[in-house]
Amino acid sequence: MDKTRLELAAKWRALMYVPAHVDKFHQKAAHVGADAIIFDLEDAVPAAQKEEARHKLPQAAALVRETGNSVLVRINREIEWGIADIEAALAANADAVVVAKVEGPAHLTLLADYLDRHESRFERSHPLYLLPLVESLDAFWMMREIAGASDRVIGMAMGGEDIAAQIHAASGEDTLAWPRQQMIFAAATAGIAPFGLMGSIADFADPENVLRVARNSRRYGFWGATCIHPKQVGPIKTAFAPTEAEIADARQIVEALEAATRAGRGAVEVNGRMIDAPVAARARRIVALAR
Repeated sequence: MDKTRLELAAKWRALMYVPAHVDKFHQKAAHVGADAIIFDLEDAVPAAQKEEARHKLPQAAALVRETGNSVLVRINREIEWGIADIEAALAANADAVVVAKVEGPAHLTLLADYLDRHESRFERSHPLYLLPLVESLDAFWMMREIAGASDRVIGMAMGGEDIAAQIHAASGEDTLAWPRQQMIFAAATAGIAPFGLMGSIADFADPENVLRVARNSRRYGFWGATCIHPKQVGPIKTAFAPTEAEIADARQIVEALEAATRAGRGAVEVNGRMIDAPVAARARRIVALAR
């Protein structure tokens, strides 16, 4: 992943969905504390109100940007709606579009090609990035290709409830652990960010459980997670942020290995642990997140 994409994706610990057509949610979204707001033009918006939702995007996005947070837009799969959604996202100066029900790598290359030809009409500091949602079994088996389909792909997420329904399973921490890990590996291979939880996104009533699940999800390799309720934001942000102890330990590891390297050694012992390049790489990422 290039530096701009990496730095932007690393900021997104909690990304909250907000219906784009409901005015009363826009002001609240700006102050809920999420790192990014995903204005939804897809499932949350009835067909008759999609054009109204697109029209409201620039003002809603401006409210969120006042708080320094990122703006994403979830677009529809249907090509005529999806292109209109992308135009609205560009007009709102969104950072990325969440591609619902991604069909495969060709789906993303088509959108990327459209952006390559039309994005220049808008003044932007970086390209409009793509964040595909894997919500079908066909897409699941193409995750590696989807992740590497375009330089615009910044991350990837999985619709756990959708996948679970298609295999007649519950969307639990144990039942979908394997497919979620496959997504993490596919994202890592392409150098993009995996977003999600090892448990269900639908459970928001118990903040302690959200915190537990999110912490476990970070252990598996997720960078952050989407939210559907403000109660999820705080626990998810806390879980995906490195603790003070982790930061101090990571800095000690980085400094120790740098000193060992200057002395001509490739590994060093730190507090009873043997530290080499792979361990130091993870420590450097924790230090970078702390910054």
